[in-house]
Amino acid sequence: MTHARLLLLASLACLILDPTPTRAQSTNMTSTVEMGVDRSNMSTEWTLAPPSEPNVYPFNGSYGAPGVFEARRVAVFDGIARIGPQWFRDGFGADTPSGVDLFVDTVRAVHARGMKILATIGPTRNDFNASDVIPGDPKGNGCSWSTAPLSKIDLGRFADRVRAHFDALKNAGQSVDAFEIGNELDLYCNDADMPPTSEFAAHHWKWFLSDAQVQTFANGYVPFLKTSVGLIRAYFPHAKIITFGMSNPSGNSAALIAALAHYDDGSGKLIDETKLVDGYGTHIYPSSATTDRMVRTATADLVAQEATFPHAAEKPLWITEWNEAGSAFWSSHKWYFQYDANGNPGGDRNLAAGAYPAMTRAEVIRAFQRDVLAKLRERPNPLNIGYAFYYAYDAAAKSKMCDDTNFNRSRNLVGVCASGLIDPTSGALLSDVADAAMNR
Repeated sequence: MTHARLLLLASLACLILDPTPTRAQSTNMTSTVEMGVDRSNMSTEWTLAPPSEPNVYPFNGSYGAPGVFEARRVAVFDGIARIGPQWFRDGFGADTPSGVDLFVDTVRAVHARGMKILATIGPTRNDFNASDVIPGDPKGNGCSWSTAPLSKIDLGRFADRVRAHFDALKNAGQSVDAFEIGNELDLYCNDADMPPTSEFAAHHWKWFLSDAQVQTFANGYVPFLKTSVGLIRAYFPHAKIITFGMSNPSGNSAALIAALAHYDDGSGKLIDETKLVDGYGTHIYPSSATTDRMVRTATADLVAQEATFPHAAEKPLWITEWNEAGSAFWSSHKWYFQYDANGNPGGDRNLAAGAYPAMTRAEVIRAFQRDVLAKLRERPNPLNIGYAFYYAYDAAAKSKMCDDTNFNRSRNLVGVCASGLIDPTSGALLSDVADAAMNR
């Protein structure tokens, strides 16, 4: 049994044996979960197209047509703002002068619409030597895009790039409210210090890393984290800082974050590097065939994470991505598409009974809000969840699994499953889904 697994089991035992809330748990939680929306890539010149965005102007406009790109950005910002989230999540722009300008414009647009911004900081290919980049090879390593080990990053190049963004923000009179250091770095595709994605898939994404694998990750992430934190504190001393959003929190990621509390820098002295951050990022895409199973698995995952993370009472969990639909796509279920708001049948039958009959998307989202997030925060030993970002505003995916649902039939929508907050045929707000996602 590895040291990482022992840490997880010991932490879970402590949670079970000591249900009494500490003073820190009682005083460090916000009164309610602050809600946000993730709609990434708004600060790049890359954009989506139908069916991932609505098949209406400006979303279906020619990418190179004058004014279309800017009109698309404005439409997304305005649409998200009308939903009323407190937060918006996105990353830096491309490693180009125009990328810096677009990021500054994103921050300005978010603040002008009364939202706070959580900005992710991640490496780019220009931060590495060409010899350290591993080409994408879907059949060989399960990664369709190129990657590089974070331990090989040139921190000087990285710091120069971050300073260029920060200087531009300062010159524009803008600031960032919170930073997330990395995004899903527990995936081989995002950090080649991790085992190949194909190995995680072979273990059904349930994985306990060896001590050596955990240390390999920490040796790459800790210097990257410390460099990022030093730059942030110099420019934006009041910004919140969290660890990367974990893509596999119920598998390998918890051990990676726990290892930060006893990092060996080679001097023989163990250092608690979690002192650098104000919270922990995680992604929740519960996979199940029924709403009841979704509630139980999501609850178990969040409890296990909190039990493993150091100083969890003082450092809240930030759910920087979550969605009830994406996980259903991955598990090939249509369970929440059974009935529409008017009770018309469509799609597969939800097998859950009792408190969770067949449900619309909005009802499933409310079940997550009420029976996962709220109940965990209200228990005698409250789980410190402070933020939840819905992914994403305009998401949809190519799939035939939703063709028999009332939602698709009533719109003549074929080969597409909507998982965002707007209608993929018209761009109109799905008010019931948006209200549920914002916990209204």
